Amino acid sequence: MSKKDLASVTADLSALAQMMPTQRAVVSEPPALKVVEPSEEVIQFSLSLRMGLRKQLARLADDADMTMRAFVLDALRAKGLDVRPDDLVDLRKDRR
Repeated sequence: MSKKDLASVTADLSALAQMMPTQRAVVSEPPALKVVEPSEEVIQFSLSLRMGLRKQLARLADDADMTMRAFVLDALRAKGLDVRPDDLVDLRKDRR
C-alpha cells in the first residue's frame, strides 16, 4: 500500500460544516441578573454545630433542593418568624 498524497486535494468544507448542527454558532443573551435590594440591613449570623448535626442539616437541605441557609430560614418561618420571600434568595455567586 502506498500513502495517499492529500496535498493536491482542495475542498471547501465550510459550506458543509455550516449545515451540521454542532457547527452553528449559538447566540444567546446571558441571563438577566436578579438584583434584590434588601429593605433592611443584612447582617451575618454564625452558628456552631456538631459535625454530625451539620451533615444532617446539609442532607435535609439537599433533599429539599435548598441551600442550608434557605432551609433554616424556612424552618424559622414555620416557627412564626417574619421571613420574607426575598430572604430566601440564594446569595451565592454564580459559578461558571
